Amino acid sequence: ERTHAWATQDIDPTDTVPMVGPLHPGAHHTYVATGFGGWGLSGGMMAGRLLTAQITREECAWSGLYDPRRLRTAVREAPALLKTQAEVARHFVGDRLRPTPPVEALPPGEGAVVRAGGDRLAVYRDEEGALHAVSPRCTHLGCLVDFNAAERAWECPCHGSRFGTDGRVLEGPATKPLERREI
Repeated sequence: ERTHAWATQDIDPTDTVPMVGPLHPGAHHTYVATGFGGWGLSGGMMAGRLLTAQITREECAWSGLYDPRRLRTAVREAPALLKTQAEVARHFVGDRLRPTPPVEALPPGEGAVVRAGGDRLAVYRDEEGALHAVSPRCTHLGCLVDFNAAERAWECPCHGSRFGTDGRVLEGPATKPLERREI
């Protein structure tokens, strides 16, 4: 039985201060450590110490600085938030206008969003040449996924959800798998 999980995606907070602590106000046993901006080694050490203190209920003077639930000044954060949401909108609309390769062009070990029978499909060709198709729409908010060849995973460019080649959720915020499709 799996009791712990670790994901390696790094979210960039708009105020540039890492987020380390309880995931949200109602979280009791779910913690986050992210936003290190390329400083993962030193940030990871800090996060390890801070999370250990929080889990063991030790007092830590700097825990409020990194608290993911911290309040931000709306006026100061607004430009960065709007820029981030504009990028999401660009992907949401622009990715649907992007040309798609033919299924036949996919080499073994690669994936792409393609058109097949009038529909868009996220198709992965395994090393034996078999095709595996899933819906390309992220189950979080509907952006189209991209294939990450290095990790052999489908990734949502809008909010960072990751899915296996079979559509199973590897990392949220999506909680439902990509729907399997016939090709």
